[in-house]
Amino acid sequence: MKKLLFFALTLLLAASCKEAPRYTITGNTGKGGDTLYLFGLDSRYEKIEKIACDKQGTFTHTVKTDTIAPLGLVMPSGELITLFAEPNVEAQLLSDSIKGEGWIVKGGREQALYDSIAGIIAKAESNSQKQVHIEAFTRANPMSNVNVEIIRRFMVDIPQPNNNFILSRIRNLGGTLQDHEFFIEMQERTDSKNSNIIYKLMPSFSYTTANGKKITQRTYKDKMLVVNFWAAWDSLSRTQMKEISRLFATCDTSRMSMLNISLDYDTALWRRSIACDSIAGDNVCDGKAWYNNTAKRFNISGLPFTLIASPYQRIDLFGLTADQFSHATDSLAEKYFKEKKLKRNSPKRR
Repeated sequence: MKKLLFFALTLLLAASCKEAPRYTITGNTGKGGDTLYLFGLDSRYEKIEKIACDKQGTFTHTVKTDTIAPLGLVMPSGELITLFAEPNVEAQLLSDSIKGEGWIVKGGREQALYDSIAGIIAKAESNSQKQVHIEAFTRANPMSNVNVEIIRRFMVDIPQPNNNFILSRIRNLGGTLQDHEFFIEMQERTDSKNSNIIYKLMPSFSYTTANGKKITQRTYKDKMLVVNFWAAWDSLSRTQMKEISRLFATCDTSRMSMLNISLDYDTALWRRSIACDSIAGDNVCDGKAWYNNTAKRFNISGLPFTLIASPYQRIDLFGLTADQFSHATDSLAEKYFKEKKLKRNSPKRR
């Protein structure tokens, strides 16, 4: 009896000492001292981690995971790379020698599946062609986690998503995937009688600006609102922010406001950047990066991202560039404030 008890305790101890499944990603950015950021694309990995490269630019990072978790890896250039963290997989981040720029990830079945189909869809010249590829993929792989990121990236994270097509693809997936929180949210939005309003209205928000001012969406009532999503670590979005800030300084602030939402992890770096670049408008940063609630409402997965909301707080333009800024704001301002003047001067009914 004692021997059996000892044997059982030994097995229990061995099981408790067994390491949890891990996913490891290694690579070299080619520049010493670089910093990368890793975050979960859904609730399966709710962390934001900073990865430091050594003097040669080499890095290694390990994630504990007992399931396949989609992750976002932000490179020093600001490029966002999708990773599929599979248990007990050692992956490598390599420079893309064929294209001469960008990165590829080697390691894991789901990663290879995602990179293959994402490459095909990205080359499609129209949304209809993309839909053909997505439909073929979801039918052939109804249980794959890759479906979540493919649908999110190519069908949801666009200015005018095709809700009927999105629903048709969700309903074609395996039962467990249909229960994914992202798809449940998509179905609730799309099936709602107010789905059109949800997509067009500026979502509610509440922030404290860099100078301590409390703001909500009502702060900008009756004004056009330019909203910039950017980050100090992302050189492209930072450059665009400086240019748009310069252009905004010439605008009529009685008619227009600007809200700059930083997706920075390091609030100290953010404060230094807005001071150094003299960024105009209201500047906010909650340190949640890609988990920022407003960014999540717009399903933002890449920077920079600029939009314009009308004085009625409806979204007019997505993906605005600095080159388009002046023409877009001038034409919209003329439209809305001409309407306002006509309404004010129209005779009242008795």
